[in-house]
This record gives sequence, C-alpha cells and structure tokens, in this order.
Amino acid sequence: MRIIANGIPLLSPRSGVGNYVYQLFKSMQYSKGVWDITFYYGVQWGKRLKDRPVEPYVSARKFVQRLGKAYPIYRATLDFLFVFGQLRRKFELYHETNYIPMHFNGPIVLTVFDLSFHLFPATHPAKRIRYMERYFYPRLNRASHYITISEATKQEMVKYLNLPPKKITVTPLGMEAHFKPVPVAFLNPVLSKYGLKPGSYILYIGTLEPRKNIINLLRAYATLPTRLREQYPLVLGGGMGWLMETLDMQIQKLGIQSSTIKTGYLPGGDLPALYSGAAVFVFPSLYEGFGLPPLEAMACGTPVITSNVSSLPEVVGEAGVQVHPEDVGRLAAEIEDLITDPARRALLSQKGLERAKQFSWERCAALTLDVYDRVVQGK
Repeated sequence: MRIIANGIPLLSPRSGVGNYVYQLFKSMQYSKGVWDITFYYGVQWGKRLKDRPVEPYVSARKFVQRLGKAYPIYRATLDFLFVFGQLRRKFELYHETNYIPMHFNGPIVLTVFDLSFHLFPATHPAKRIRYMERYFYPRLNRASHYITISEATKQEMVKYLNLPPKKITVTPLGMEAHFKPVPVAFLNPVLSKYGLKPGSYILYIGTLEPRKNIINLLRAYATLPTRLREQYPLVLGGGMGWLMETLDMQIQKLGIQSSTIKTGYLPGGDLPALYSGAAVFVFPSLYEGFGLPPLEAMACGTPVITSNVSSLPEVVGEAGVQVHPEDVGRLAAEIEDLITDPARRALLSQKGLERAKQFSWERCAALTLDVYDRVVQGK
C-alpha cells in the first residue's frame, strides 16, 4: 500500500517536529510491512528520507518569514503542489506529520504534537497564533484519525477540540541510541569547551522561551546558598527564543551573572556528554506535548527535576522529581537537596536509566503502522 508523508520538516535544521519525522520513518524502514512510503518535499517527491537541511529551502523560508504577508502565498503554493503531484501518483493514505493537512481524496492521519498554542497563546508569537487560527482549526476535521505523543495531549484534544477518543492514538516518542552515560574519561573534551567540570553544574537544555519557565528556574537558583552557586553553576543550554530579550537583565537583577552560563545553540553530538556530566538536570516547563530533554537526561544517567503538569509526569514517572512549575521555593529546595545528597542522586540515576528503556522509536513506528492499517481497513 502506498502512503504520502509530509517530509517538509526535514528540509530545515531538525527541530522537534523534524526529529520526529526523521526518527519515525527511519525506524519504519526496518519494520516488516507492506507500506510503500513517498515523501512530499514541496517542489520534489521522493522515496529517500532526507537526513540534512536543504539550504535553498532554508533561505527561501527565511525570506518569506521576513516578508510576513507573503506567508499565505507560500502556504497556498505548497497546497497546490501537493494536489498537482497527486495527479500522476496513486496513494491509499496520507500522513500529515505537522498539524496542517492538505487536500487528499482518501484517509488522512494527522499528527498533533501539543495544544500549547490553544492553551497558552501568550507563550507564542502572535503570527504563529494567527497561522494556527487560519489553517489548523478549519482543516482539523479533514483527518480520519489523529496521532499524538502523550496521553495528556490526547485528553486535551478530546476536551478542547471535541474529538472522539477512539479517533486519537498515542504514540510516545523514542530515544536515540547515542543518549547513554558517557564515561568520565570522555567528558572533558566536550565539557572543557563550555568551561565545565564533570558533576559540578546544574543543567537545563531547551529553547530559551517563556513556555520553558526559565525565569522561575533563575529565581529558584538565586535562592541557593552562595557556596553552592559557586560550586554548581547553572548552565542554560539552547538557543534564544522569542520574548527573552530581557533574560540577561533578569540574571543581573538576581545577582547570579557570575554563576550562570548560556551556551547558545548546542551541537547534537555534545548533548550526551553535557547530560552525563551534570549533577542534576532541571526542566521546569509550563507545558510540553511530550518533553524529550528529561528523557534524554535519564537515558544518560542524570537525575531529573521537572514539572508535574501536562505530559511530563508520563515521561519521568517515579524516576524523576516532579514540582509544580510555579512553586519556586520547592524547586529550589529539590535542587539543593539533590546536589547535596549523592545517595539520592545515585538512586534517581538508576531509576532514570530503567525508565528511559521503556521508550523507543521502534515502538513509536510500530504503533503508527498499526494506525495506518486500521485507518485503511476502516476500523
């Protein structure tokens, strides 16, 4: 059976959606089945799963984004090319991997990662909210079945989008094989680039944006005793997102500029070592559709403190410390307790390693293929 999958997220440097598309279909290639997958890349269609950005597309997209009002033309062009390309091809199923389904005369499987734009619109740029209002909601009912990546998001889709539960399948994300504990002897070549020592820093990894609750993390860190801040700098790993122009001002206001390190965008190859070398990983996000960074940290044997909201409890289970994202005092207390209690850190490290084994891209692929089978068979 032949399927179209939207591969456009693979044309840009891989973010969350792009990584999902790549890992999912890479794992499907090793699955036994009767599916013949073609990827839609806008001006191109192909069988090959692209594993690196396409620079002309990246440049063109940046140009369109700068123009602002040209985006509807860009979107209409993608839709037209999608319909036109089907005139010479026959498909039984279309998997829209990124929220906005195009026109297809047949069953559509739609992946919805989270509803942050619906529940927390203030944490997104206004133009992104306008985009979802224009394209997501009106096209939502084109889908025959929906895939999401956590039970929490499924329940939100039922509650806020009025979708029947039987039409939504949860396919938890997986863990890439290179996320594993890095021996101490191999940590220094990576950590030295950031001025870090093994076991002597507190780590956050993710885009620095309002939804990630960075300001409350800074406030919690600022309340730690001075001697602990001197011994354990706070490392903010990731690129700057929107509405974070005042981050440096907040750091200075709290008096923690000497012990706070911003790394900027991190190469993927550095992440296992950065996770493995941290005393504790802290991820106090306000909302996540899944939350891969805590899972990556656990897979590297690092104790995790995260939020007790949205999908994050599903990810960490009893292997991580869960704190309400607005409870700055409790967050600070848990950080201090962990960095001063090696026995507790060791226990959480072992629990995290076991927990991470429960998540795999092979399972995500198998669950997705099962959805394809059920949808085509009309079940």
